[in-house]
Amino acid sequence: MLAVAVTAVVELRAPFMPVALLGGVTAIYSVSRLRHRWHFARANLTIAVANLSAILAWDLARATPLQTVARDAMWGGLNSILAVSLAFVLLPIVEHWFGLTSDITLLELSDLNRPLLKRLQLEAPGTYHHSMVVGSLAEAAAEATGANSLLARVSAYYHDIGKLAKPEYYTENEPVASRSRHEKLAPSMSVLVVKSHVSEGLEMARREHLPRAVLAAIPEHHGTMVMAFFYHKALEHDAMAHREDFCYAGPRPRSKETAILMLADGVEGASRALAEPTPSRIRGLVTRILDERVREGQLDECGLTLSELARIREAFIPVLTAIFHVRAPYPEDPRRRPKSDADLRREPA
Repeated sequence: MLAVAVTAVVELRAPFMPVALLGGVTAIYSVSRLRHRWHFARANLTIAVANLSAILAWDLARATPLQTVARDAMWGGLNSILAVSLAFVLLPIVEHWFGLTSDITLLELSDLNRPLLKRLQLEAPGTYHHSMVVGSLAEAAAEATGANSLLARVSAYYHDIGKLAKPEYYTENEPVASRSRHEKLAPSMSVLVVKSHVSEGLEMARREHLPRAVLAAIPEHHGTMVMAFFYHKALEHDAMAHREDFCYAGPRPRSKETAILMLADGVEGASRALAEPTPSRIRGLVTRILDERVREGQLDECGLTLSELARIREAFIPVLTAIFHVRAPYPEDPRRRPKSDADLRREPA
């Protein structure tokens, strides 16, 4: 459409329209996944080949003089270089104006040395480790379903950044054998504390200018699920406690990537409670978590199909199995083993 409009407005020669159309379609295809610098060179070459092919086909079919063919070919090659260069320069502006997220931006956000992720590593190491594992699970599941695996992984890195506000109130950051801070709080107060990490995370994400696609993962990966532990604890003291008061505010996942993140988050957290994480128990756990999310209606708005859910399950299992793989103990070198009292008594004086 744009090529036709430009041709009509500027009254260029007829070959401009098919060349522009072919170059535009080729550009869309070649820049759909730009994750490395050499991808720009590949896109440049692909567009140049498309332009030159269209120009040569048109000029040779019309028996155009070779001098004109050479000139048109030169302009076609320069056009490809200019198009890719402009795209690289204008990409941040277009992303900001239209709320888009390119793979280049996601790659920048995946740098673990970014200040927010470094803070998470130092101030909430348990949450940081959890986010890395969830990222691996989400990436594997996204690749299995054709979703954006890079977006899924990056969203996992930032989905719990709100816990930086009160890291000590989350199980993964509690010291070993220490008492939970929630033991001194009423269930209703604990729920407020835990819920706050969503709003805190959204505020941090906006301050860091995270793209909308990553920002959406912060509330959506919880959906409207109930915080079962605190709800059941409240029921012990008040049988009339309202379930709605113990649910996250939502919204439920509205993309495949946030839905995958929800499932990966639930599976990773539940797997930590497995006493014996054998492959069969891991498979049973993954199946149970996915079935629960489906029954609760958490996946009704994300577009995942049953066949995709089956592929997600099969993608989670080997990742979790590898994480909980137990090494066989290595035999100890008897020459370096500390001597017991019996050994010392047997030694000659």
